[in-house]
Amino acid sequence: MKLKISLTAFAFILFVTSWASAADGVRYKDRLFKVSKAKTVTVAENVPFLDPGDDGANYNTLSEMMYSFNIEPMMYFYKEEITKKQPLLMDIYEPVDDNAEKRAAVIVCHGGAFVASSKDDFDQKSVAYTDSLAARGYVTASLEYRQGVIMDEVIEERSSGDRYDEYIDSVDFARTVYRAIQDVHAAVRYVRKNADELKVDTNKIYIVGNSAGGMLALENVYARSKKDFPSYVNKKGAESLGEIDEYGETGVGGHANGVVALWGAIHDANLVKNSKVPVFLAHGDSDYVMPFGKGHAISDVNRMLGEKGSYLEMIGIFLHVSTPTLYGSAVVDSILNERKVYHEFYAPRGLDLKHEFYDATRTDENGDEVVYADSVQNKVFAFLYNLAVDSVPAWQKPTSLPMVALALASRITMGEDNRSFTVERGENLAYAVFELNGRRVMAGRASRGQTVDLSTLHNGVYFLRVQGEPVRRIGLRK
Repeated sequence: MKLKISLTAFAFILFVTSWASAADGVRYKDRLFKVSKAKTVTVAENVPFLDPGDDGANYNTLSEMMYSFNIEPMMYFYKEEITKKQPLLMDIYEPVDDNAEKRAAVIVCHGGAFVASSKDDFDQKSVAYTDSLAARGYVTASLEYRQGVIMDEVIEERSSGDRYDEYIDSVDFARTVYRAIQDVHAAVRYVRKNADELKVDTNKIYIVGNSAGGMLALENVYARSKKDFPSYVNKKGAESLGEIDEYGETGVGGHANGVVALWGAIHDANLVKNSKVPVFLAHGDSDYVMPFGKGHAISDVNRMLGEKGSYLEMIGIFLHVSTPTLYGSAVVDSILNERKVYHEFYAPRGLDLKHEFYDATRTDENGDEVVYADSVQNKVFAFLYNLAVDSVPAWQKPTSLPMVALALASRITMGEDNRSFTVERGENLAYAVFELNGRRVMAGRASRGQTVDLSTLHNGVYFLRVQGEPVRRIGLRK
């Protein structure tokens, strides 16, 4: 009997210790779970995908060449009418041994210029994000949305060898984007329709997208129907693409409850008025693949392809890419500021950060190395955490209210001569200090009772932004 009691007590201690260890972390913030192997589900049946055809006969010359060298070909096609009906697939990951009944969900949309990458791509962070977020308690999914762009070809015969001029038309590019938008809507509807089985809260379905995927994330929340797209999406002589909700589940909404758009854009800035869902934006101001402001995608083909571009020219292939006018993160941020919609904009300026600056590093003024892969992920995860736990801070655009009224509502108080500020209310508030040219010179997080020292900054005028607070213009003198 004495032995039984000892064993029982020992077992109880092990149970309590195990429980306490699991409880040390915070759901949606810390890695708490193992992650299940990907479960592939069918989002929609009989979806027309652009098809390479028999032996890749519908592949454009550029794709054919890649195929012949055993390189995964980018999906450039001759003809749009050559399609193959197949299921639209998505991989779902879940936290193992998680008993929660109403979990937040995140759908990841990879990049790849609508011609490359896949739902299980590592370079585009698809697997990294789905795994990391599922380990934190989200149900996550990675979507295999439709890709492929029509590329017209003009061949000029030369004594030194044929020259191939390859053209992508803005209408064909727009139709490619529209197909993918249909697929993302279908993915959101799938998760919402199957919420009971997936143990998902239907009001907490989010999208994380980068590059092409970032564009799809923004289009999902702002484009409400086919009428929101230019009439040229209905290309003369081509098959109709149908409505946004053409494929997949019915009877539920296809718009996400929040999005993360990394270096993305939208085709019509006027659509931003269509939704007040929270948005996280990240973009470098030197991006020449997806415009930071107003512009065109892939504005400099040779710079985008780098050495590959030079190689293509050596073998006689010249690319000419036309895309519709797009509106990047800086434009979206400006409109959301004006409409007082909660969002966050991470835009390191003046650092020559180009497209998809995951792997970029810089040295700050203190000589410390800044790894942007960590910086971007940390900010994305913090944003999603706020959404998932319903702790989105009160937010408004910079205001011209009298300073007395501003102070009454403020979460912070400024120290003498603006050499510091103290957090009066709120926990783990993000803050940043910017020079007038937009360059960030200080950033961090602080909670109630903490004082942040600004005295290390040079004399001058700065902008101070604290989470949940209007932006302050401060003069600093010592």
